[in-house]
Amino acid sequence: MTADERVIQGILQQLETSWNRYDSISFASAFAEDANFIHIFGGQLDGRPAIEQAHRHIFETIYRGSHASFALRTIRFLRPDVAVAFARAQVKFMEGNEARELETRPTLIVVKEQDKWQIVAFQNTKISEVPAAAQAAARLAP
Repeated sequence: MTADERVIQGILQQLETSWNRYDSISFASAFAEDANFIHIFGGQLDGRPAIEQAHRHIFETIYRGSHASFALRTIRFLRPDVAVAFARAQVKFMEGNEARELETRPTLIVVKEQDKWQIVAFQNTKISEVPAAAQAAARLAP
């Protein structure tokens, strides 16, 4: 793993650690000031302040007491200072008295400016059951 790949891996670790401490400020600090964040329901958060506020809200409400894990799958460098990182994430939480688990595939666009890597775009896709009509195509994507 190269030094830049280790830094990008570290960004995912920062997201995980921040989530599990319910620290929305640390979570959002991994993002560029003008970053865009698409959450699992398709809503878009524009800018670090919006990302921080939204995560503060979910840490205090629906994901209070949750536990997240982020695993890097692959990194593709588009240029030496621009990379796409594909990850897998899991969030365990309680809904009422029932334990729940949510799995997603985050895609991060990270950019290196002034020797610092930051997320400029984050797309989080919930992994869900594939409708029967799409199962053949789904088998092609592990």
